[in-house]
Amino acid sequence: MSDPLFAFLDIGLVFALALGLGIWQLVVLKRDIRRDRAKAQAEKPDPPA
Repeated sequence: MSDPLFAFLDIGLVFALALGLGIWQLVVLKRDIRRDRAKAQAEKPDPPA
């Protein structure tokens, strides 16, 4: 493998790993926020009518 190709592959793999982890963290965060909002909505007492 030539040096520039290996360098591009090496940097690309690290960048893909960092991007993948960032997207995964965003998905987990949004799921937790959605779950917390649903739990808070379920625990909120209904106003008297």
